[in-house]
Amino acid sequence: MKRSRTASLVVMGLTPLFLSACDNTQKSQQMFTTLDNCAEGGVPAPICQQAQNQASAEAPRAAPSFPNRDQCAQQYDNDTCEETDNWDGTSTWHPAMYGFLVGRVVHDRVTSFYPAGPVFHKRDDSYYSAHYGRIYSTGPGGWHSISSGETAGEGDTIGRGGFGGEGHGEGEGGHGE
Repeated sequence: MKRSRTASLVVMGLTPLFLSACDNTQKSQQMFTTLDNCAEGGVPAPICQQAQNQASAEAPRAAPSFPNRDQCAQQYDNDTCEETDNWDGTSTWHPAMYGFLVGRVVHDRVTSFYPAGPVFHKRDDSYYSAHYGRIYSTGPGGWHSISSGETAGEGDTIGRGGFGGEGHGEGEGGHGE
């Protein structure tokens, strides 16, 4: 059971990379703050639930950490900074998860969805996702990404929940019609 689950997760994680080699593949991520917001964005409810659950589980490891509350509050709202006790008796501070990303791959008019990690809301009204090593922010031209020192795959874009085309999915990152 564990081996097949791990294999499924690996295949699910690598699928967008394999599909990106094709000319007729479009990739995007959408950020959502609630399950309702996700479903309204055209993502199947089971994928929304899976994405939110996985993001919540990843958030403690993916969140930027700071040695004290003041440093956390310089970049993130003070009231979202949470203290975590470490195994060695020290503590660190990190922002609470703001939302979650759902990846969308459209290949030959077939749409696949997959969980894409937690999102953290920054004080400057941008959004950070360690999963992609990017800071996402809004501006007059809509959503754009700013590198945070790591690179993501070419053509990655992000959209706010509620926007985007129609799509349906089945199972874990399955293909729809």
